[in-house]
Amino acid sequence: MKLLYLYIGHVGRPLAYHEFSFSDDYLVHFDRENKTLDIRKSPHPQVFAYGENITGLKLLVGKNGCGKSTILSLLGLSPHDLRNEFLQYKDASSPTQEQAYDWFSLYHLEGDLFALEGYNPSVVVKTGFCLQNHYSVSFRYDFTNHQFLDIDVLQESRNPETNQKHVNQLNCLFYSQEPSVPWYARPKRQKSDPYNVCFFPRYDISQVGYYAVEHFLYLAAQKDKEFYPFFDNDPAALTATLKLRRNDINDLTLFHQDNSLAEAIYGSGQSFLSLPVLALEKQFGRQSELSCCHSMVIRYLEELLVFSLKEHPIQNERVFVDQADAGEAVRYAKRRDFLLGFIESLTKTPAPPDSYKNTVMDSYDLYLAKQFCAALEQIPEQFFPAGDQAEIRLSSCGENFLEPLMVCYDQNHGAKEHELNHEAFLAFHIQNLSSGELALIDLYAAILSGIREVNQQADSILLLLDEPDSRLHPEWSRLFLKRLTDLLKSDRFCAYRFQILIATHSPLLLSDVPKKDILCLDASGGTLKVTPANHGFMSNLNDILLDSMFLQSPFGAFAEDYTNRLLQELSRLKETLQASPSLSLHSSLPHRLALLEEKIAVIDEPYLKKVLLKSLRQLRELWDAQTSRKKRIQYLEEELKRLKALEEEP
Repeated sequence: MKLLYLYIGHVGRPLAYHEFSFSDDYLVHFDRENKTLDIRKSPHPQVFAYGENITGLKLLVGKNGCGKSTILSLLGLSPHDLRNEFLQYKDASSPTQEQAYDWFSLYHLEGDLFALEGYNPSVVVKTGFCLQNHYSVSFRYDFTNHQFLDIDVLQESRNPETNQKHVNQLNCLFYSQEPSVPWYARPKRQKSDPYNVCFFPRYDISQVGYYAVEHFLYLAAQKDKEFYPFFDNDPAALTATLKLRRNDINDLTLFHQDNSLAEAIYGSGQSFLSLPVLALEKQFGRQSELSCCHSMVIRYLEELLVFSLKEHPIQNERVFVDQADAGEAVRYAKRRDFLLGFIESLTKTPAPPDSYKNTVMDSYDLYLAKQFCAALEQIPEQFFPAGDQAEIRLSSCGENFLEPLMVCYDQNHGAKEHELNHEAFLAFHIQNLSSGELALIDLYAAILSGIREVNQQADSILLLLDEPDSRLHPEWSRLFLKRLTDLLKSDRFCAYRFQILIATHSPLLLSDVPKKDILCLDASGGTLKVTPANHGFMSNLNDILLDSMFLQSPFGAFAEDYTNRLLQELSRLKETLQASPSLSLHSSLPHRLALLEEKIAVIDEPYLKKVLLKSLRQLRELWDAQTSRKKRIQYLEEELKRLKALEEEP
């Protein structure tokens, strides 16, 4: 199963009425006027391959704003997200023919069986079916008569028990890095399409969860052969930090305690768990009642309760009775269960009439609290330097005991129905990463988690990457395609067939791809043109920059302007010297030539520097020649005066 072709008619963007071919297996052309789609088997099918399970790789290149992201969005977003990002979809319930968007993508399923997906089926599909604006249909293609046969609707069913055996077998993963700027607002995307509108599932993997990132870093830190080579610095040195944020009861230490809140939770005479810092413990000679791990769990639960009770004061009907003579594990379990029991009672207690909530605390928050407690308890005590934080060196983890905790954070972010943000009480972060390392981790964690989420029936994955190397050092960009294809060919993912489409501005990526697989979007002249590249696999980077990347020069614009001004000044000086015989006009020339020499010394391009220095040397020679002639003339004039004076003497 494979993406073959995309036609964009009108989508309210500058990109309009263009065709894009993504496979060498078939030649496809759409005749818009006659609404006919011509599909022919290619006489030169694809031979070059990045691996047995990588069925194709194409690059989209072009200047900013030429439409690369639009192409990936049409292919990778669900209809729900498309309606949000292409706003005219919802401007009118019945748009006119001029207003109506139209685009479609063509997929090969097997043999003569194909599928179409797009918007506005009347553009290409002639059928008696009542299709939605966003449609998915399969059909058999008659290569002899060039016509559709046996058109069937795919979008209505994903039931694997039906005869539509291709439904769900192709999945799409879409990744893009959006700049984090406060003034730009992109509609929030769904991670997947829950409405079964499309032929194959689409997953937006741009927003990576905690579990995905931690899982990737754990594999790298454990020197997993598939992930460890991605880093220049040793990922084994990375440290994950978990810290309790004392948002509401940060003053509840040895010096000050809110007894009213403590009594509301524990009953008369009870206090919050004392968690002084180590220095205070040593100063006052007081030891924590519980281990650091257990202390952190209890304090987290106390934070949750204080946050809720400050808004809706409730008195616990039960009273906590500590067993001072019991073991630490028993005392901890008793206090933990008591606090969880109070939280559970709050999920059944009606909120005041003026509250927007039905109960004081949401039942999902109770579920999350239990999950967070269980996950924290799996972290060994050795990683807790104090009762309010944990520091975990990833290479020191014999097993990945952080995974349950990361799942909790993802559940906390993913659920909309609960009020509390549990990360506000338990802050988790990984330290000491550069921006490039963050971008690399984000991308590969997204791919790793995305492939894990795809439909179980999937055997083909369309991977859409929008400028994935934009924040990488050129050396990492140079290694990007090799690392990516090596990963997708590894034992972990070799069961899937991958087709890859990448939008990029990196000439280093183009040097890794045959020119026939590079689509250049040229917007110069006011009209967008889609052309194949003239330079690609193993081409010189300057050739790629000037041709395929549409650069006007291989030099920086400031440096080029600087050099042009030097050339102009040298030319003007030469003309002045040649045109003006008067020595007095050129008295400042030696200083100007010395200054030009200093300016030329900055230039590092050897040939250009040599040309400029040659021009400077010619100016000096011309100056010296003119100076020498003038001095000779002056000498001869003075000698003539002297001789005349001698002749006039008696």
